Amino acid sequence: MHEISPKKTFRMLEKRINPVAAVVVGFFPKFHILDALLLSLLKQADLVIFIDNGGGEQYLAAHPTKKSEINYINLGNNRGLGFALNEGFKIAISRGFDFVATFDQDSSPTPLMITGLLKAHYSLQRKGISCAAIGPRFYDNREGKKHYYPLYKQIGYGITTLPQLDKATRLFDVDVLITSGMLVNVAAWKAGVIYNPQLFVDYTDTDWCFRARDAGFKLFVSPDEEMGHAISDTPPIRFFGLNLLRYSPVRRYYYFRNTVFFIRQLYVSWPWKLRLLIGLGIRFVSNLFIDTHRLKGLRMSLLGLAHGAIGKLGSLN
Repeated sequence: MHEISPKKTFRMLEKRINPVAAVVVGFFPKFHILDALLLSLLKQADLVIFIDNGGGEQYLAAHPTKKSEINYINLGNNRGLGFALNEGFKIAISRGFDFVATFDQDSSPTPLMITGLLKAHYSLQRKGISCAAIGPRFYDNREGKKHYYPLYKQIGYGITTLPQLDKATRLFDVDVLITSGMLVNVAAWKAGVIYNPQLFVDYTDTDWCFRARDAGFKLFVSPDEEMGHAISDTPPIRFFGLNLLRYSPVRRYYYFRNTVFFIRQLYVSWPWKLRLLIGLGIRFVSNLFIDTHRLKGLRMSLLGLAHGAIGKLGSLN
């Protein structure tokens, strides 16, 4: 793979109106939400790619003309989030795109979100800042009130959950972004920061972000852009400032396995390792109270811990 130094000045791309491809990854989606997302992206991006990990064949059934504008890739079975994203990037790069906007199937971007994130990328390029990706502020779109999820930044030996505004760029300099709504400069992907397909689902975005920063890139959140997103199976339970997320037993497996894998990596700092270890314990205990299938969830969590300890990754099946 061709290596590109993150310190090298990026080419200015402002002569192109929308040098952005959008990649959506789906798995047995709710079609009214997926269709609204695809229709929105068709108005914002030059190319929309839908990577189907299963059950998405009936997308845009009520909009056959618009359906024909989607670049549809059916993987045949669930290959995981990382594999699907990498496939989308290969298509976008082969067609000459310089930015890729990545989305889960259940997000609701505003009509001008990609344009706003693209302008933020350009502002960083003019300052010579090597930015891997920029994302919006996001909130759970199933709640009546907007509760913005915190932005994380390591400062010294601590992890702060308060946004740290970079006054020079008017953007939030952060340690991690979520997949959905992330506008990625393909220079980072070309430099070898691809998604780890062996993680399958959880931590795919977090792992990518940490490796991107380890390679010398930076990550930002634009305070001017926001997006509704369903981050878990049901709206979160809020407890003393914590967002407790409810998932299926299978997702519990991936979360615990991938957390253990992640904190063992050299590109993860000790403050982050400690924070995630504490969070792992809190989630293990809280899941016993909030999960619907508590016993099965417990068994899958323990299995995930065991597999993470021995480095067993890939699909559970």
